[in-house]
Amino acid sequence: MHRMGKFLDIFLEQRMDSSDGEDLKTALENTIAEEKKCLEQFELQTKICRGKIAEIDERIARNGQTHTLMQMKRAFEEQEFIVNTAAQCQQCSFETKGLQKLLYFEKNESGKERIAVDAFVMMYEWCDDLLLLTAKKYQDIASKLLSSAELARTRIARKKLQDFYKQTKPELAEVRHNAGAHRDHDFLKQREVLEGICWSETIQRLHDFEVVTLELGISMDALMKAGLRRLDKVFNRK
Repeated sequence: MHRMGKFLDIFLEQRMDSSDGEDLKTALENTIAEEKKCLEQFELQTKICRGKIAEIDERIARNGQTHTLMQMKRAFEEQEFIVNTAAQCQQCSFETKGLQKLLYFEKNESGKERIAVDAFVMMYEWCDDLLLLTAKKYQDIASKLLSSAELARTRIARKKLQDFYKQTKPELAEVRHNAGAHRDHDFLKQREVLEGICWSETIQRLHDFEVVTLELGISMDALMKAGLRRLDKVFNRK
């Protein structure tokens, strides 16, 4: 490990043992509890959307398709897609906070090593997933429902995640491949990769990941609200 990285690790560990560390731990625990409540709300919203789609399908099966019914179904299908994407981003945030809490306060070296590997794997997988979820279908829906300014914010937020992934993917992939999934079963390579992981640098990278995914999540709020306005318009059309 680089000498400066080791120095930062020692400094950070001292901070975590101080009152600053206790304050951070409390703040993280409170945030994790709040994010768990948000996940429960997303679960409820998703179930509502799916229930409404099922109701519309039953009406179509009984009475046949109409333009209005198909509009209602499409609106709920797209809203479910939006909510599901936002829920995935919230799940990512929840997992990030959980790993931050573990990584900040772990004392055992082997424990730090394992948690750091988990963090690298998580960042790799979520970057892949969130970029896929916010690709063409998401952008097409956003283009229909958002104002120009809101659409620009959405695209900028996605681009920041894309840039983070492009910059960090080689290292994330190396740790995931050799220490996370053990693809090559090469002990010496595994040790080389693990010994190159710096605790404090991993914490900083996890923070940078949190920043870009949080911005992406915030940008989704406008799309969820726009979807709800569209549902109201469809259902209350005279």
